[in-house]
Amino acid sequence: MSELETEWLELEWWVAQSPEQVFAAIEDPFQMRRWYGAPAGGHRLGEEGDVEGGEPFRVNVLDAKGAPLTQTGRILKVHPGRGFEMELAWNGGDFGYETTRLSFTLQPAEGGTRIEVRQGPISSHAVEDAHRAFWKANVGRLTRVASGEAVPCFEEFWEESSGFVEPLGMAAYTVLAGMREAGAAPELLAQVEETLYSHLSRLPEETAKVLGAVLRARLQGGLPSGGGEGGGAGNAR
Repeated sequence: MSELETEWLELEWWVAQSPEQVFAAIEDPFQMRRWYGAPAGGHRLGEEGDVEGGEPFRVNVLDAKGAPLTQTGRILKVHPGRGFEMELAWNGGDFGYETTRLSFTLQPAEGGTRIEVRQGPISSHAVEDAHRAFWKANVGRLTRVASGEAVPCFEEFWEESSGFVEPLGMAAYTVLAGMREAGAAPELLAQVEETLYSHLSRLPEETAKVLGAVLRARLQGGLPSGGGEGGGAGNAR
C-alpha cells in the first residue's frame, strides 16, 4: 500500500438548497434511501439494523458491475439540521476493509448550504479515490432529492413490484423469464431487455436503467440477503 500525505479525506460542495432542506433528505429514511449508499453506477438494495437508535446497521448494494457489496456502520451523533457523525466499513469493492470515521456537516453559505465531508483514516490512494467517487455520487443524488426531484430508487421499485403491480412489468418479466427458461442466449436476453426498457419513450433513461437492474436481479433469482422480497418485475409507473 502506498502512503498518503494525509490520512483524512476532506471534500466540500455548495448546493442551492438550505441546510433544513438538505437535512430533511437525510433525516427521512424514505428520502435517504434515494441518495445514500450506492457507489457510482450502482444500486442500493436495502438496509438492516437500527440507524436512528445508534445501533449497528448494514446497507446492501450492487456496484456498477452488479457485484454485491455491504457497508456496515453506526451513527455516533446527530446534529439536528447540521449533519451527523458516523463510523463505517466496507466488505468488498475498492473501499478497503478498515473502519473509518466520518463527519457530514451542513453549513449555511451564500444563500444555500456548504456540505463538508471528512473521513479517515484512509489507508491508500486507491481507497481514497474509491471513497471520493462514492461521496461525489451520493452528494450528487442528495442535491437532487433535496431539491424535490424524484430520483429513481432500485429499493423502492423492488418493493413496489413484488406483486406484479404494472402490466408492463408483468409482460417484461414474463417474456424474459420465458426466454431464459427456453435457453435463450444471454446476449439475446440483454437485447430484448434493452428494447423493453431503454427504448420505451415514456420512461426517462435513468428510470429505465434502474428498472433494467431490477429485472436482471429477478431473472438471476433474487437479491443477496437484505435486498428485499417478492417475485415481480419492475414497476414502470
